[in-house]
Amino acid sequence: MRRIFADILPNISKSPVIDDGDLEAANQLILEAAIAGLNISRAGIWMFNEDHQRIDCQMLIDHMGPTQPQTLRRKDYPRYFSALDTERVIIANDVKADELTADFFSEYSQPLNITSLIEAPIHHRGEMLGILSCEHRGDAREWQPTEVAFACTLADLYGRVISAEQRNNYEKQLHQINESLETKVAERTAWLENALRNLTHTQAKLIESEKMASVGRMMAGLAHEINTPLGIAVTASSHCDSELRRLQNLYSRNELAENDFKQFLDTISEGMLLLSQNLTRAVHLVRDFKQVGTIQTSSEEEEFELHSCIDITIQSLQPLLKQHTLQHQFASDEPIIMNSYPGALAQIITNLVTNSIHHGFAEKAQGEISIDLAAHKDQIHLSYSDNGCGIAKDIQNKIFEPFFTTARKTGGSGLGLSIVYNLITQKLKGTISVESQGKTSAESQGKAGATFLITFPQRLD
Repeated sequence: MRRIFADILPNISKSPVIDDGDLEAANQLILEAAIAGLNISRAGIWMFNEDHQRIDCQMLIDHMGPTQPQTLRRKDYPRYFSALDTERVIIANDVKADELTADFFSEYSQPLNITSLIEAPIHHRGEMLGILSCEHRGDAREWQPTEVAFACTLADLYGRVISAEQRNNYEKQLHQINESLETKVAERTAWLENALRNLTHTQAKLIESEKMASVGRMMAGLAHEINTPLGIAVTASSHCDSELRRLQNLYSRNELAENDFKQFLDTISEGMLLLSQNLTRAVHLVRDFKQVGTIQTSSEEEEFELHSCIDITIQSLQPLLKQHTLQHQFASDEPIIMNSYPGALAQIITNLVTNSIHHGFAEKAQGEISIDLAAHKDQIHLSYSDNGCGIAKDIQNKIFEPFFTTARKTGGSGLGLSIVYNLITQKLKGTISVESQGKTSAESQGKAGATFLITFPQRLD
């Protein structure tokens, strides 16, 4: 008998079926091993329900007849279930006489001609889940210790089967989770890509809108500026026309004297001079506006001279400044040939000046702005400063965020500096930082002013 056990157990333990997680195949293998090793005709796997009030037959092999699912309930066989609660093997040499199994002899054992049995507990991770039932038919049988040990070893192997099944289930669940996660990641990625496209499109629209708003502000400033020379020219023209009609009346009445004619000539000369000067001024304003308009609306990468681009942009901003002065200086008088986006550069300077006027000088009658420009090792260093109220420390890290503004009540959109940041970092491939002595928004900021330090490459190619 011991030789049979020594042959069966290693083969069962080494069988890949035990660790494959195929519960049905493993059940079949273990039950057939129990029947062959113990020389019995019937064996089954019985598992408790969740509250241990019932034990159900999960698989049964009976070489002498058909099998049917069976169930034993605690309320019907309390002594038997109490013995199972001790989680020890039940050895019944005579089922009818044994007090633990006598209760179900007439209903279960006798109809099946079961006379002896071994109930080996199945444990998994320290918990008793069920039993391996080895049932003998015929004359009552006294079980040997080696037979009991064999049955218990098979029950322990069933614990390995349960672990393998759980592992397989976990792997399937993990695979399903990974597939679901991949699907969710793909969906979220597609959503984010779509959101990014929309954001990029919106950003482009905002930049274009801000460009047109800048042109509109310059148009208003130009209209204000050009109104003065044109008004003087109209007045001078009207005065000259009046003098001409006066001279014609004197001539038609033969009353034209030398002094009248001389006065007419002097008046006409002064009027023509005023006309010439102010019309020339108006022509220059229109020309400058056309130049800056061309720069502002340009969205193409091109080659241009940096000094000239900034000069034209600053000239176009003079009407906006009114009581404020804008000074600029270059580190060198030598031309700086750029290969970049002049429209973006003009937009940056325009937005910075507008920001100074609306925020830095909001409570200040007069103010000064300075722009310093230098080129070093193919990098352009531009410093923009104003002597306004400064930027509070607690908001300095937010000023480039879209829609952040401290002037919402006065119509601020919060897009000016955000567009500046995006134009510098994305269009010009540069960087921008801010320096200000402002403390906190709740404290008096004094007259600290603000400085923006901008660096970008001279050529993008």
